Amino acid sequence: MGYRLSIPRFLAARAFGRHAPSLYYGPLSSLGVVTSPRKPLPDAAWARVVPILAGICGSDLGTLAGKNSPALSPYVSFPAVLGHEVVGRVAEAGPDAGVDEDERVVVNPFLPCQVRGLDPCPACRRGETCMCENFDRGAFSPGMLLGFCRDLPGGWGEELLAHGSQLFHAPEDLSDERLVLVEPLSIALHAALREAPAPGERVLVLGAGPIGLATVASLRLLELPVHVTVLAKYPVQEDLARRLGADAVYRTARRGEDPAFQAAREVAGARVLRPLLGRRVVSGGFDLTFDCVGSPSSLDDALRVTREGGRVVLVGAAGEVPRLDWTFVWARGLRLVGSVGYEVERFRDRRLHTFELAMELLRSHPELPVEAMVTHRFPLGRFREALELSLGPRRREAVKVVFTGPAAGGSQGAGR
Repeated sequence: MGYRLSIPRFLAARAFGRHAPSLYYGPLSSLGVVTSPRKPLPDAAWARVVPILAGICGSDLGTLAGKNSPALSPYVSFPAVLGHEVVGRVAEAGPDAGVDEDERVVVNPFLPCQVRGLDPCPACRRGETCMCENFDRGAFSPGMLLGFCRDLPGGWGEELLAHGSQLFHAPEDLSDERLVLVEPLSIALHAALREAPAPGERVLVLGAGPIGLATVASLRLLELPVHVTVLAKYPVQEDLARRLGADAVYRTARRGEDPAFQAAREVAGARVLRPLLGRRVVSGGFDLTFDCVGSPSSLDDALRVTREGGRVVLVGAAGEVPRLDWTFVWARGLRLVGSVGYEVERFRDRRLHTFELAMELLRSHPELPVEAMVTHRFPLGRFREALELSLGPRRREAVKVVFTGPAAGGSQGAGR
């Protein structure tokens, strides 16, 4: 399933898609079925992977809807087959790929120096490969990750090529549904480790989409003794947030007191004050806020309800944010931290990749129903239905929608 960038269609989707969502995924969109010849393995360190499950990510939806910032456009190349949340089965492996044929693997989609055949840049030498300086150089077309690179198709297709460094062995006792969430869960785990809350702190998670729910799950998988409050939009999100360990959930779609201020007052003991103009402000608030949305309203909430001297971690993929009031950053001495991707982590006197940590924690906490985030499955042939569910009026029913790939065997049933 390929995305072929058309500026007129991109602009039409951006301008009118809210009222006509089919412009994102329908016949008039930039998305469609593509056929391309099978490519050989680039060298002995590569493998061919057939997807079992491939998730639909917010960045994919942002691309289709024309909402992603153009600032990162030098690091993408189209046409491309989308999809970067992948658990698959190895169909062919070079002798130096480090995996065996027919083995289940989870794919790290980022395309840093090692994948591109380059000597490691400073970021890659630090193990921060998601911030590689060479996403536009080397053996392949520009692309930060699979699904956004013309030469390396993503998981919304029949197969993909991956360098051995991108492949992680999948434990036999983890289901495909838990494994397809390793990539978004690793994003949340990395954010939680980057700015770890102290015992007893009051943590706010803004947003209960896949990344917000993964953040709640991460805090519980890490066994951090903190109070977790979540702002959720839809009933299915509220239910999952509670099941994954949230102590309090406030619904943003309900009428009444602004839920961000209500949560700050009731949970964090903040005083809500009224300025001469504009939204209310608070004195006190949450110790640590994870913004897992990255919208103008969520950023405004984060800055307003985080206490003096508190921290805000930006996990959601924020873009251009006009008219955001930055007063609270300097007036309260807030620490604002950005978090992207995953890397080699230091955890309990060990060094391991976030993917490895995610699978280890999932195995040690089988009681945490992370797989419940996968609310719908569709075969690739029904991609328009899957995207209509994700982008249209029924999106309130879904959390994580996944495609069943060719290696899923008989599991390509109707979406649920």
